[in-house]
Amino acid sequence: MNYQSEPRVQSRLLRAFVLQLALISFATVAGVTVASLVAEKILVKQALTGEADYFWQQRSLNPNFQVPNTLNLMGYLESDSDHKIPTELQNLPLGQQRVNVKGDDLIAFVDKNNDEILILLFQDETVSNLGLLFGVVPLTLVLLVMYAFAYLTYVLSKRAVSPIAKLADTIERFDFNKRDVTELDLNAFTGPHSSETLVLADALQHFIVRTNELIERERNFARYASHELRTPLAVIDGSVSSLALLEIEGAPARALARIERASKHMLGMISTLLLLARDTAKDDATKKVSVNHIVDDLITELYDSIPMQEISIQTQHTGELSVYSAEATIRIVVGNILRNACLYTKTGTVDITCSNSHITIADNGPGLSPIQQRRIFEPFYRIDDSRNTNGSGLGLALVKTTCDSYGWSVEVKSEVNKGSRFTIRFGNSITRT
Repeated sequence: MNYQSEPRVQSRLLRAFVLQLALISFATVAGVTVASLVAEKILVKQALTGEADYFWQQRSLNPNFQVPNTLNLMGYLESDSDHKIPTELQNLPLGQQRVNVKGDDLIAFVDKNNDEILILLFQDETVSNLGLLFGVVPLTLVLLVMYAFAYLTYVLSKRAVSPIAKLADTIERFDFNKRDVTELDLNAFTGPHSSETLVLADALQHFIVRTNELIERERNFARYASHELRTPLAVIDGSVSSLALLEIEGAPARALARIERASKHMLGMISTLLLLARDTAKDDATKKVSVNHIVDDLITELYDSIPMQEISIQTQHTGELSVYSAEATIRIVVGNILRNACLYTKTGTVDITCSNSHITIADNGPGLSPIQQRRIFEPFYRIDDSRNTNGSGLGLALVKTTCDSYGWSVEVKSEVNKGSRFTIRFGNSITRT
């Protein structure tokens, strides 16, 4: 069986393993290089300095003492006419340096005693062989051993994380949107696996059980709430229909009309809220509704329900906006923002602009601070104001949830003491006419 999470984890382990090998190799090469430099700059220099001191000491005792002439070390004395100094070694500065004599790369050490100059030549190949024998070969063996241990660590780590990776892949493959959470089978991970995997699988199993119980309680609540709320509203609607048969005029007739509109709107809102609770509201958006007409209806209802003696609502329709959605959904989104704008505006106007792509609702109320703008859509967040003492802090939270469910967006721009401006953009749900 192929897994997706497991290769990802194993690839990370493999990258760590390769990085470890690269660092080890770099450290080894750096160590060999430093060892070679130390051998040449310090050890060889000390050896040649000792050879020169020994020569001068013997030369003082025996003027005829010969310069060194061995397999690895050769010496020249400028005052010695029997050994002609090669051209490449003439006029060299004092100290240790590299020279090329007849194609051979040698280490030269020049020393002076009184008026005599001694030149010692050391075979560079010897230094290389010593470095290879005592440096590279042992370090290579150590490097191979370290590689073996690193690979063993990689294999053991891969084996250790494999059950956890398979568990993660099982959860990642499970489609929580199309399948019930109780169908997630973790029994395969309760066998002889590592203790960490057992703990995770057991914890997830308990979480699934508790989540399923919570979901079932919410489903039951939605069913009961739907039944209990629809029944009295149906009674109200039936009673209004019966009263409508009577010849009622004046204020009672207008009150009856308001009750009828409120009853129908409440039934629609209940249906929409239940759909939102099941996260299927956008699947029910098959009917094209006119946002312009809904805005006009909401304004009429507000004038009937909210005392607005010193407030006027100015509407500007710059385009016809039709949206595929339930009418109650548009009422929830636009109505909550419009109602807040009227409640928080003590005097002045509330301006509504309805274009063919979005709605803007602006007021000249107290405005919002930057902190309030960030938190305004949080559930139960309320702004202290004497005009809205009965609010629950859920209106704008419901607006945000509804917009997110349909793929719409709601924006707010505000300044303290200068009012607020809310913009609702309907995105792909728009049908322009």
